Amino acid sequence: MRRLLSVLFVFVAFALQGQNIKLEFKPVKGVEYPVNLEVNQTTTLRVPMMGDMVTESEQILGAVVTLAEETEQGYVVEACLTRVTLRTSAQGQTKVYDSEGEDIMSQAIRSLMGKPFKMLVSPLGQVLEQFPVPEDMFAEADSTLATQYARRRRATAMEEIKAIFKEATIKSVVESGLTKFPGRLLAVPSVWTEDDTSEELGALVTVQQRLTALEGNCASLTATIVVMPDPNAKKQEASQRIENISGSGQATSTINTDSGWVVQSEGTQHLKGTFVVEQGGMVQTIDLVMDVKTKASGVR
Repeated sequence: MRRLLSVLFVFVAFALQGQNIKLEFKPVKGVEYPVNLEVNQTTTLRVPMMGDMVTESEQILGAVVTLAEETEQGYVVEACLTRVTLRTSAQGQTKVYDSEGEDIMSQAIRSLMGKPFKMLVSPLGQVLEQFPVPEDMFAEADSTLATQYARRRRATAMEEIKAIFKEATIKSVVESGLTKFPGRLLAVPSVWTEDDTSEELGALVTVQQRLTALEGNCASLTATIVVMPDPNAKKQEASQRIENISGSGQATSTINTDSGWVVQSEGTQHLKGTFVVEQGGMVQTIDLVMDVKTKASGVR
């Protein structure tokens, strides 16, 4: 019996050693890596003498990522959006941008579906560079708007469309399919930490990842997120801006170990900060609370 237990212990030890893995982003030429990202956000402004002002927003973004070429730094990938739906509701009014709609704005947005946005991604899952968008990228959208809009309204609409397709939006949908890996062999369990900055929020973001399981070609991860104000952040010049953002969050995800691409992930964040409004030489600060839920799905 003792010998049987000893053999069993050795077998289990070797089995656990076999669980060591080095996770990397490894796209293959000719293979499509889809991702669908859903973000639901509730923003509450606690306005003195007026009470709470609540804004609900929903983003549904779909994309297909393919490998264009390999370089010494990593992989040049092309991200082609397949769906864009943005919905914002506040004060009884709703604003919608939808690539699946039928109005002229939706048709203009739909003309950008399938257009390639290029970026360089490292094997560790970090977006290193976003390449400039070709000047004619928005030409078809502009021509579509020209069929119904006068010049001034068309120019305003094009500004809105370009804001939708800004670098941060494209980067966010691609990053929802990526995970930042530590570049070393990992056992189960393993923990690693990534520090990043958010220029948009002027914040420091620390993410602690934990590898909790390996099964077949899937890795299970949990993450804890801490957000703090960045003392070195560049001061924003906008008349309306968010400052002193802080908070926390958590997420779970399943990663395909062959490609390093997401299978599925879900997360939540609770953030607090200050909404600053400058007008006519006067500055007003309003307490702000944001609750964010994210969900991403890719390919197994």
